Amino acid sequence: MQKIEFIKMHGLGNDFVIIDRRKNSIPITESLIIKLSDRKIGAGCDQVITINSPKGKEDSIIEIFNSSGDKAEACGNGTRCVAKLLFMESNKISLNIMTDAGTLKATRKDEKNISVNMGKISTKWNKIPLQKKMDTLNIPINVENFSAGVAVNIGNPHIVFFGDNVNNIDLSSLGPKIENHKFFPEKTNVEFIKVINSKTIQMKVWERGAGATLACGSGACAAVFAGMKKGLVTNEVEVILERGSLHVYIKNNEAIMTGPAEISYIGNIEL
Repeated sequence: MQKIEFIKMHGLGNDFVIIDRRKNSIPITESLIIKLSDRKIGAGCDQVITINSPKGKEDSIIEIFNSSGDKAEACGNGTRCVAKLLFMESNKISLNIMTDAGTLKATRKDEKNISVNMGKISTKWNKIPLQKKMDTLNIPINVENFSAGVAVNIGNPHIVFFGDNVNNIDLSSLGPKIENHKFFPEKTNVEFIKVINSKTIQMKVWERGAGATLACGSGACAAVFAGMKKGLVTNEVEVILERGSLHVYIKNNEAIMTGPAEISYIGNIEL
C-alpha cells in the first residue's frame, strides 16, 4: 500500500490538493485524482495540482487535473497556491511557473496576497476554440435575463454572461449544458456576472471538469476582459466571489490577478 503526502490549499474557497513530485515522482493516475478529489472518501478538492522539477529557466512546472480526472491548461487560484509554497522555500519576490498554458509570472505582494500574470487573452474564435467562426462577443446561447455570451480564451476557454440575477442562477442545471455545448469542442468554463459599477462585478462560476466552485482566477480575468470588450467595466476591477474578492488588472491584453492563497492542512492518503 502506497502513502501519498499532499498539501490542501485554497484561494477564496477554490480548493486544491497539491502533490510535490520534485523528490518523489509519484505516478498520477485518473483513479488517484478521482479519489483525492472526492469529498466523501478523499481530501476533497476542485483540482489536483502537481509540482514538478524545472527543466529550464522556470522555477517550477505544474500540472493541473480537474476532479473528473482530465487535465486543465491553466488555473489562476491554483497557481497562486503553488507560488505561495515556493515563496515559503525562498527569498524570491517573483517566480516563473510553467503550465500547459505557458509560463506564468507570480509576484509576492505581501504576506497574504500573490499576483499572477495570466498571460495574453484572446477573443478570436479559433483560439477559444469554437466549433465554427462566429461573433465571439455575442455567442448565441440563450440564458434567461442574461446577455448573449462572450467567449474568451485565457489559456483555457470561457464564456461570460452578463445580467442582474446571479444569486438565483441555477448553476447545477445551466452549467453542464453550456460547458458541453456543441459550440465548444474542448468544452468551456462558464461565468455569470453582475456589473455593480465600472470597477466592481459579482461572479458565479461553473468550471469545466469541476462543476460549481467558490472562485475561479482565470474566470475572473475572463469576466473582466469580456466586460471591457462590452464597455461595461474599466481595466481595473474587483471581482466579488462567495468567500471574498480577487483584483484583476488588464494591460496590453494581459490579465494580472491578485488575491490570497492559504494552506488548509498537510495530510496523506493510502492507496
